[in-house]
Amino acid sequence: MSSTRTSKPGAPLRQERFASAYASGLLANLVAKRCAQIQDAGTRATIWFLQWLSWQPGGLCAHFGAAREKSLFELCLNPKLDSPELLRTVADYRAQWLQKLPGVAQTTVGRRIADALDFTRQARCLTLIDGPARIGKSFSAEDYCQRSAGRVRFVAVPCSSDDISFFRAIAKALGVSSSLQLKAAELRLRIEETLSSGDLALLFDEAHYCFPQNWQRYAMPSRVNWIMTALANSKIAAAIITTPQFFAAQKKTEELTGWNGSQFDGRIAHVERLPEVLPIQDLLAVARSIFPEGDSHTWQQLAGYADLNAQTKLAGMTALVQRARWLAGQQGRAEATPADLRSALREGFAATAFCAPRPDRQAPAKASRSADAHSFFTRPQATAAELVSQ
Repeated sequence: MSSTRTSKPGAPLRQERFASAYASGLLANLVAKRCAQIQDAGTRATIWFLQWLSWQPGGLCAHFGAAREKSLFELCLNPKLDSPELLRTVADYRAQWLQKLPGVAQTTVGRRIADALDFTRQARCLTLIDGPARIGKSFSAEDYCQRSAGRVRFVAVPCSSDDISFFRAIAKALGVSSSLQLKAAELRLRIEETLSSGDLALLFDEAHYCFPQNWQRYAMPSRVNWIMTALANSKIAAAIITTPQFFAAQKKTEELTGWNGSQFDGRIAHVERLPEVLPIQDLLAVARSIFPEGDSHTWQQLAGYADLNAQTKLAGMTALVQRARWLAGQQGRAEATPADLRSALREGFAATAFCAPRPDRQAPAKASRSADAHSFFTRPQATAAELVSQ
C-alpha cells in the first residue's frame, strides 16, 4: 500500500508525517554489494569509512558539507561511478581524521586487546578476550573500533534472551536497516549479506549475554550458535570480550540442555587472557589522561584509590573525577582543583566502606603485584587517611 505522506489542511497531526525528515545513513548491505566489485583494498576502506561516518551524528554533511553529500552517497552505491579525484579527497580526509583523534592512556590491557584484534582481522578468525571486570576492556575495545575508521564495529550484546534484540544491535552497529517492522530472520539475512564481503569485523562486548538469560531446560544458546556457524565457519573476523560470567553461563547451559560446548571452544582460534591486576604505571597513566588538570600527587591519589578499591577499579577513578568537576561547578568554577578531588576521594572511601562485601560474599583474594611496584601502594599499612591527606 502506497502513501504520499500528505494530509489535508486542518487534518489531525500524525507523528509519522515527519519521519522522512530524519536523515539515515548508507545501508551497509547495499554498500557491501558495491565493495564486492572493487579489487583495491584501500578504496574499499575509504568507502566503508564513508558508510560508517554517514551513521554518526551529523552524517556526511558534518564532515564534507551538504553540497557533497549526494555525490558521496553515489560514490558508495553506484558501481558505474569512477571518480578518482573524489576518492583521493575522502582518503586524505580519512588520514587527517585519524591523526586528529584524541590520545588515550596506553595501558597493558589496551595494547593486548589491540594486538588480539589485529590478529583477528588478519587471520579472519574468532578470538576470545577474557579478563576481570573494571579493567578497561570495553573502553579499549571501543577506542580500537574508533581508530579502525569503520572497519571494526562494536556491538554491546543486549541482556535479553530473544534473537530480535541481538540482531538489531548488530544491525545498528553495521548500519543495516533495523526497523521495528523487520523480523529477526530478515535482519539476520541483511547482516550476513553485509559481512560476507569480509571487509568488516565484529567485536562483541558483554558476551556472557550471548547465553540464555532465562534458564530453561531446553533453551539452546542460539546467539552462540549463530556466531559459530555464520561467523567462524564463514571466516568472518569476530572477537568476543568476556568475564568469568561467560564460562559460568556456558557450563550451566551445557548442564541444562546437553549443548556441546566443545564445538564452540574448537572454533576459537586465539584466547587472550588479560591481567588480573593493573600495573601501577597503567593506573597513573589513566589518572593523567582523565584528570589532566591535576598534579603528580593528585594522580597518585587517584591511582591509589583504584588500586585499593577492587570493586570499581578504573570505573571508580572516572566517577571520582566526575564528582570533583561537579563539586567545582557547584562553586561556579569551570575547572576542578586538587582540593575538589580530595573531597571526592573522602566521599569515595566512605561509599566504599558502606558497600564493602558482606562476609558471605567475599571476593577472591587479589593477585599479588610484582616486586618493583611502587611501595606507596603495596605496603600493608597504606590507609584511606594516608591517600587523602595533605
